[in-house]
Amino acid sequence: MISSADIPEPFESYSGEGPYVFVSYAHADKIPVYQSMREFRDAGVNMWYDEGIQPAGEWVEEIAHAIKKSAIFVVFVSPRSVDSRFVKSEVGYALSENKDILTIYLEHTTLPAGLSLCLQQFQSVFVSEKNWQKKAGATLLEKLNKIPKLEKETTIVDRGPVPVDHGAELWKSWDRVWMVQLKRGLQNAESNGIHSENVISSSQTNEIKRPVQETIPDKSSILKLRGRPGRGKTRHPLAFDVSINEESQGQTDFPQGNHNDYYAGTFSWIPSGKLSIWVPYAEEQRVVEVEHGFWLGQYLVTQEVYTQVMGANPSFTDSESDLSNQSLPVNNVSWLDAVAFSKALSILSSTQGTLPAGYEYRLPSEVEWEYACRAGTSSSYYFGDEPAQLHNHAWFRGNSGKKIHPVGLKSPNPWKLFDMYGNVREWVGNSFVNTLLNDSEQDEFRISRGGAYMKTAVECQSSTRSTNSLYHRFRNLGFRVALARTNNT
Repeated sequence: MISSADIPEPFESYSGEGPYVFVSYAHADKIPVYQSMREFRDAGVNMWYDEGIQPAGEWVEEIAHAIKKSAIFVVFVSPRSVDSRFVKSEVGYALSENKDILTIYLEHTTLPAGLSLCLQQFQSVFVSEKNWQKKAGATLLEKLNKIPKLEKETTIVDRGPVPVDHGAELWKSWDRVWMVQLKRGLQNAESNGIHSENVISSSQTNEIKRPVQETIPDKSSILKLRGRPGRGKTRHPLAFDVSINEESQGQTDFPQGNHNDYYAGTFSWIPSGKLSIWVPYAEEQRVVEVEHGFWLGQYLVTQEVYTQVMGANPSFTDSESDLSNQSLPVNNVSWLDAVAFSKALSILSSTQGTLPAGYEYRLPSEVEWEYACRAGTSSSYYFGDEPAQLHNHAWFRGNSGKKIHPVGLKSPNPWKLFDMYGNVREWVGNSFVNTLLNDSEQDEFRISRGGAYMKTAVECQSSTRSTNSLYHRFRNLGFRVALARTNNT
């Protein structure tokens, strides 16, 4: 009997600059998949597949890059591919990148409920149909031909080095050094009992007059930065202040108040506003606007809700926990799982006519999450700076008993959002960096927010953030969803 390892690859994977199709399949299905790929290629379809790539862990950076750059994503579905963690990761990543998907069923296969919901919006073909290869090939060519070809790059003429004002650049560097030294002086002064006003006055008295005056954060901004634990040491962008557009509170295109979803429960309206972010690599403060109000789930997505939508419960449950208690937050989910759930929920609600026009369910961005968590506050926690009060608002190391708890048992923030500081950490969408650079480009890693049941009080502040690979699953990692405008509205 011939094993899949003995089957030769049909051709080299496409490596040109034109539009191409990414092919996802289970290696156990090589024989029918390779035969189909040959016929598609003979018809003129550029195809990329994992030719000769050995899996490294659970995710291959090259595969992720190929999916991101592809024009169309094709998945060959069979019971083997449904069981393949690699295929599921590839489909999940294609969904997160909003790729156009063609599903080819090699045989009758029962899909998980959530995956079925996500794929039903795309075209599919069955190999049992007459002339299915001709139909699929024509579909792929039609879609590829609609994609505009890249214009040739314009030749850039080298006109020599651009003159640099070294004096101006020197003063810019001096400004940055001066600001760092000033903050350090404030910190040392406070630790030695010296009033910060005296330090400011001394520093300003000795300030060197310079021809180029750069904008330097004022004293109040520096004190805010100084007043947060560890803020002078972080290498990541850090939010520290928030302002709400008062006129937008309670005003939506729909009846004022909360939004209720049959599956996901109650959502609080979050008005538009602004978030001040300190950018360490640029040594400056930037204000990011939450331009449109949105709804955010009052509760973490529970195991019951996740199972109803996706048809399975991936959560880790302690042996001592009540297995029937479905009000526990779903956990042990990857970022891709959270994205797939959000898309499935959008499709399900749209089918039932409960999804507002021009809106979708998705993960909140990191800016949206922290803006909603702070609810107009700039203190370490939305209830103030005293960690001793955290036990009233969150399940953390001090009171969790080393396990997760049902959602909604602690006090919410001013916008009626529960468990923002504990229980499980929460996956978010675009990070601070994506927002600051106005760019959706991301690598393999994603951000989670909110602390967790095994975190200390200091690790559960409004500014708490963690980084993990998008396919990793942990028992202390879950999510909540936002209901927000689609990008094209």
